[in-house]
Amino acid sequence: MPPEAKIIILKDFDLSKIEETFQYADFERRVSKQKVHKIAHAILENKFTDNVLRLVESKGPVKYDVIDGQHRIEGLRYARDYWSLASYDIVLFIYLGGDKREIYRRLNLGKPLTLSDHLKALDYGGKKFFNDLREYCDHYTKGSKLRYSTVVNCLHYAKSTSIRSVRPLAIDDFIQSITIRDIATIRKFIPILYQVATNPDSIFYHYTIMRNFFRVYYENNIEEADMIKLGEILAKSQKIQELAEKRDNHAMRGIYHFIIDRAAPKVGLNLEKGIVKDKE
Repeated sequence: MPPEAKIIILKDFDLSKIEETFQYADFERRVSKQKVHKIAHAILENKFTDNVLRLVESKGPVKYDVIDGQHRIEGLRYARDYWSLASYDIVLFIYLGGDKREIYRRLNLGKPLTLSDHLKALDYGGKKFFNDLREYCDHYTKGSKLRYSTVVNCLHYAKSTSIRSVRPLAIDDFIQSITIRDIATIRKFIPILYQVATNPDSIFYHYTIMRNFFRVYYENNIEEADMIKLGEILAKSQKIQELAEKRDNHAMRGIYHFIIDRAAPKVGLNLEKGIVKDKE
């Protein structure tokens, strides 16, 4: 059964009251300026038909937390601030029960939510995976931090040997499967990565290299110094440079085998080769 909800129609809602009435749920997606501008122009041209905001009642200083409709509100705010639109008809669809993060994710089943969007919706502050990696990770890249989604896909590849990325709607179960050992390995790996990937244009930020570099570390008890040496070999390899430009099964398999067969022996490592499963 869907959660209970009520509908309120606000005729000529005073747009000066946006800030005191609405705030965005802390797991909402980033705002697209292009989308905001399109909505604002549609509102001004009387061509905007989706004026429904999906909300839950707020426990903070404002009345409602918006879980679907932030671009509509930003469009109204833009039309107010730049073209002096004073009021507009809006419809409030207010959920009275259920978990607001889960409602948000289910509302967006038909929309292109990214893995980062789903992870942000799951990060309510009580999961060890997020909390223990917060010094290194963010949901959307900030400065030198990695995205949680990047780390998740590295770990998924290491544990499953499958090239396929984690499916967004399977991310709940995958997060539950992450162990303390997994988190500890990630915490040790990221500083190593930063030592070999010394600038934002480094080839190690290509997902084909990063995932394989992490997988080799995850599968083997490799000392930090040896991992750095492996990184130096990869960085100097023309073959790796060529493979890094590709984003396919051949590149993933080629880089993994290069590390095991060619790079590892050069630093005195004898690593057992695993398999690389194709995308289904």
